[in-house]
Amino acid sequence: MDLVFLVKTIVFERDNLVKWMKLSLVHGLGPKRISQLFGHFESMEEIFSAPSDKLLKTGIFSPGMLGEFEKLKIAADEKYFGAIDDCAEKKIQVVPLLDARYPQKLFDTPSPPLTIFLQGNFSLLKHSPSFAIVGSRNANELARNFAFDSAKALCKNGFVVISGGASGIDAEAHKGALDSNGKTIAIMGTGLSHFYPAENKELFEEIIKKGLLISEHLPNFPGDRISFLQRNRITSGLSDGLLFCASESIKSGTATQLKIANSQKKPIFCPNLDLGILPNFGIKEAISEYGARQVRDADEIVSAIKNNIKQAN
Repeated sequence: MDLVFLVKTIVFERDNLVKWMKLSLVHGLGPKRISQLFGHFESMEEIFSAPSDKLLKTGIFSPGMLGEFEKLKIAADEKYFGAIDDCAEKKIQVVPLLDARYPQKLFDTPSPPLTIFLQGNFSLLKHSPSFAIVGSRNANELARNFAFDSAKALCKNGFVVISGGASGIDAEAHKGALDSNGKTIAIMGTGLSHFYPAENKELFEEIIKKGLLISEHLPNFPGDRISFLQRNRITSGLSDGLLFCASESIKSGTATQLKIANSQKKPIFCPNLDLGILPNFGIKEAISEYGARQVRDADEIVSAIKNNIKQAN
């Protein structure tokens, strides 16, 4: 069955969301396998009522995965309903991979999150084009100003600015977008009930009112090292390109975004080296390793992206 058709037809009401959450917890049942599963069964109910031998015959479940699934099926539903109700109370939308609201850009990436949680202006996920701005928490003033001004310019040209909500470059990108009455999306490494860093609490609250927060974690998840790295695939996955403003090293946490954006075939830009932006070691590596294009301002980015769109059409 065509997965595009599936995305448009599966309805995730409250009971189905509980089943989806359980199914998502089966180790090894990633985006590809779980999508294939809905090629064998037409509904969540069919999957949960199917006998074990029928599930095994699909070739999607291993015996170990099947045993784990059988335990999850009979587990109490209360905590899952509690999580769904908590989201509803906080006006957080729960969007599974095969839900019609799931953004196509993210769906088309190599490893999309099985579920995303949204708080704010959900319509921004249908907005195009969008652009990611990322960089070091320890960037100098020139770098911060570059991120701020670039975000303003991109928003004035109709882009949604996407970043990770961190201190430094990320925060300046969000602030620049908001300052121009533009639209911005923050990708969180925590659940949406845990604002990190705490110093950006007011910024996150403003983004909820005027933009959008996205997480792939339940609201009460506090975040960890892995989750902050994993959010990078969402940041660039939702974007039409990436501006990499400052980094200490190509091996830094921020610089892992470059590798991911490159694997997603996103165009990468960086400030011209003669602008005095620091730290710039990661920028030099981005140019040599990933062919990042040096720009002096966001107008050059806008021109390049528009040319790419014209060539694609």
